[in-house]
Amino acid sequence: MLVKPALRRRAARPLKVHSPVKIRRPGRLRRLATLCTVVPAAQAAVPVPHATGAPVVGATVSGATVSGAGAPAMGSPPPTGSSVAGIAALADGRGYYVLRSDGEVDAFGAATRYGSVPGHLALGVTATGIALDPATGGYWVLDSMGQIFAFHAPYLGRVVVRPGGWGQYPAAVAISATGDGSGYYVLRADGTVVAFRAPFYGDLSHRLHYGATAPVVATSLATDPTTGGYYVLTSVGGVYSFHAPFFGAPAATGAARPLVQSAGIVVGRGGRGYAVAQADGDVLRFGATGRGGRAVLLPAGATAVAAALDARTGGLWVALDYTPVGGYLDPLRRVVSLVPQEVDQGVDYCGQGPVYAVGPGLVDNTRNPEWPGGAFISYRLSSGPAAGLVVYVAENVTPAVAVGQTVSATTVVGYLHDSGTCLETGWANAADPTEQAAAHYEYDGRNSTAYGLNFDSFLQALGARPGLVQPDGPPGPLAPGWPRW
Repeated sequence: MLVKPALRRRAARPLKVHSPVKIRRPGRLRRLATLCTVVPAAQAAVPVPHATGAPVVGATVSGATVSGAGAPAMGSPPPTGSSVAGIAALADGRGYYVLRSDGEVDAFGAATRYGSVPGHLALGVTATGIALDPATGGYWVLDSMGQIFAFHAPYLGRVVVRPGGWGQYPAAVAISATGDGSGYYVLRADGTVVAFRAPFYGDLSHRLHYGATAPVVATSLATDPTTGGYYVLTSVGGVYSFHAPFFGAPAATGAARPLVQSAGIVVGRGGRGYAVAQADGDVLRFGATGRGGRAVLLPAGATAVAAALDARTGGLWVALDYTPVGGYLDPLRRVVSLVPQEVDQGVDYCGQGPVYAVGPGLVDNTRNPEWPGGAFISYRLSSGPAAGLVVYVAENVTPAVAVGQTVSATTVVGYLHDSGTCLETGWANAADPTEQAAAHYEYDGRNSTAYGLNFDSFLQALGARPGLVQPDGPPGPLAPGWPRW
């Protein structure tokens, strides 16, 4: 039975802000397209085989999408299909669930699979979080539009994200259950926390700068088992505690360290501290969880995206976004505070950090004054299903390569800056790769072109967040034989 409880948003207790990030009110982003949502449906339990073999602590094999930091490996989904988006562990540490961006849930160890979401997500909507129900042993899956899918767990309500998705209207990005499973919290990318059958202690609504310039994005949410409060983690390493003790934050651990996305926060046993998983594989521990440095081994091109606690060892399981397709990898995997914008000639993104080549190729061009910011990096792919096609990275990016240079999927081609016009990337005109997008003649200034939509599908297949489809004008045709993703 689905229950629609009243949303509980009590007067917030005093907020403890522990981050050097300047807090500003969010600016309105550009107009975005309409996306659809669906109604959750219960699914029958489908047990999956348990992992076998001797556990390995603190190691990962090449191609694994879950790595252990002081926790035994129990298996992981293969690096094919949709990218990994989340992980949730059993309360006794004997297994875990791994969530993919298309809503597929895989169970490992003693975990029992009760169902998945694939086929129920609308175009441009991704699964973003999974939380275990301590009362039933089931789980809840969250999507970017705020829909909750309940599997062997009670449905308690959803967040309504206005059509527009990740950019204009901040997506739902994380879910965390109360200690007894009587309720759950949902976190949105702008720091808003919504409580369902749970006490509301405050949030970062209208306090993070969620905008097109220098965005700061909320990335993870964890409840404190001792106080019933919760922690909100931001992309730049800020930890915000609500009715929960503060133990420290990555943002204050050293100014000399390059900016790295903070991906997941996990409360330790007994609530005596917490650990933060960084996108580059670092696990930073605060409080009684001890100290840690680089504790997770990553396959080349992988990025840590979420973490879960092993209640037996106190270690972590870290979920990895690693989805190579045809030898290509997500070029935006290390951009901090990534905020998708519209799909036009290519796909626009805001944030800051390195932008990689998608795969092997040769650089044709780096600059063109006709583009905003003067940058137009283009490289011709030399292998894979898109061999011979040219990729461009333009606008607010500083080139890090030279014309004639050979690149690979681990080569940084440029650095995105957190100001100006953000970044646009897509398919370039192979006949004129120094200045034109392939969709140059299709673009009317408002429409999502066929080449832009194709490149958006390409990036999604590699694990990137989807761009925002524009409602104006026809997309135009793709050239015959163009690869589909």
